[in-house]
Amino acid sequence: MYYFFIIFLANFIFCNSWTIDTSYSFINYEGSHPFHTWNGKTNDIDFNINCEKEECQMSVSTKLESFDSNNDSRDSNMLYYTESLLFPFVEIKTEYFKFNGQFNQTITTLGKLTFHGISINIPLNIKLIKENEDYWGECNFNINLTEFKVERPILLMMKISDTIKISTKLKLIRNE
Repeated sequence: MYYFFIIFLANFIFCNSWTIDTSYSFINYEGSHPFHTWNGKTNDIDFNINCEKEECQMSVSTKLESFDSNNDSRDSNMLYYTESLLFPFVEIKTEYFKFNGQFNQTITTLGKLTFHGISINIPLNIKLIKENEDYWGECNFNINLTEFKVERPILLMMKISDTIKISTKLKLIRNE
């Protein structure tokens, strides 16, 4: 009976699927120019995680047009330079990683980031956090616009920085 309970519990922990609460989850980007920095944020996130036993693969995607920097002109320029009509989505899909159901740990894996029609593998450190009864996933990384062949806009005769900082915070909900 003891072994049956252990097998049932392991199945319960690892076979549950997860979704996100988009009212609390976000993806944020930060760009900079010698005269100022700005942020764009979206809560319109598609999330999928597929786990078999302790091996999981995760994907996160969003539409570029869903980012809001609180400046319509800046948002319009971002959509123009990223050619969002041709490449409307940005997506990251991880390689398989080990997840044993434990939170308050960092998982290191590679993710294939697809942006502007180009896919590049980037290292990811995914922090899994349990706060009270809430589960969170956080991940921060940088991208270089030139690696994705995105033309950098010019403001006051100076290009914006090549580096864009990406930060994510996802409130995870276990489907039981």
